[in-house]
Amino acid sequence: MTEPRVSVVIPCLNEERTIAACVASATTAITHLHAQGEVIVVDNGSRDRSAELAAAAGARVVRHEVRGYGSALKRGIAEARGHYIIMGDADQTYDFGALPDFVQRLEGGADLVMGSRLRGTIERGAMPWLHRWVGTPFLTAVLNGLFQTRISDANCGFRGFSAAAIRTLNLRCNGMEFASEMVVKAAQKRLVIHETPIRYCAGLPGRVPNLHTVRDGWRHLRFMLMLAPKYVFLLPGLIMFCLGLAFSVLFLLGDVSVFHIPLGLSATIFVNALLGMGIQIALFGVYAIVFSASQGFAEEDWISRSIKKYFRMEWGLAAGISILLFSVGLGAATIHQLIEISKPLAQVNIPVTKVSALSVFLFLLGLQIVFSSFYLGLFDLTKTLE
Repeated sequence: MTEPRVSVVIPCLNEERTIAACVASATTAITHLHAQGEVIVVDNGSRDRSAELAAAAGARVVRHEVRGYGSALKRGIAEARGHYIIMGDADQTYDFGALPDFVQRLEGGADLVMGSRLRGTIERGAMPWLHRWVGTPFLTAVLNGLFQTRISDANCGFRGFSAAAIRTLNLRCNGMEFASEMVVKAAQKRLVIHETPIRYCAGLPGRVPNLHTVRDGWRHLRFMLMLAPKYVFLLPGLIMFCLGLAFSVLFLLGDVSVFHIPLGLSATIFVNALLGMGIQIALFGVYAIVFSASQGFAEEDWISRSIKKYFRMEWGLAAGISILLFSVGLGAATIHQLIEISKPLAQVNIPVTKVSALSVFLFLLGLQIVFSSFYLGLFDLTKTLE
């Protein structure tokens, strides 16, 4: 049997009123391409006649009981035999007549083609005001900012991609986050991403949408933030650490004033707390980067590659223990000075107290590095036990 050039994948859950029309529209669009094609409907546990009507309309129906938008699409992609795969919803909101535009861009070199409702036509009542003017623009801006993409509609479910490219992404999400995961991983792998304007149609009256605005919007945002540890953890942590370090050095060198207001003991304690929080948050970023790469959630970058290549738990333990010993020595020296000062008259010596606060931070830092080294060692037990 000749392999189809195009496969259309439609996830379906209780869409008996519209599924046959969607299959017919996709079939007509494939015919206009003058190419071999197939329409695959992934029935995700429908309790109505969706599967029966889809089959009668000419689709190949695949039963898939594991619920979830992403779960159904992953199964459809695995079943697809076409060189190009087009995905769209079963509620008639997407016009499959635009399919040739997607195929043309894929044949022109794109790996992933995103439909754009915001640059196309949105029928009256097709998209809630909150989705159109707040949710979708906000999530798109976050996606573009974190992953350097340049798309206008991150949530559009009408997409096309080459089968070879999509299968390199190791897509894993079973829920609505699948839509974001696809774009994020395509950007990380530097796949060629194009957009094409589409027409977004209003759904049939009385249809209950499967999308939950707040819950699914948060799931998309949370997923994107989890895959951007450099911006969520590492960068903020390093900024806090550098600010704390700079002020700590200034405090040790002498008195510091800001806007003619002297900064004393309280400021010293706050700055050392900033140092501690900064290094902790930055280390969380390192953990997240290594974990995401090791679990296949994100592509390896120079940080994860460097840790994988150069990090040894013993080196981390040596660094942490060295800092611990230095902090103990520093602390012992300051305690001795405090005892000497307090013999004639009990009082607070600010310069000595500043050094004491620094010794406490260094002690905590040493402990953190020691335990962090054990934690990082867990990511690769084989290397740890060598």
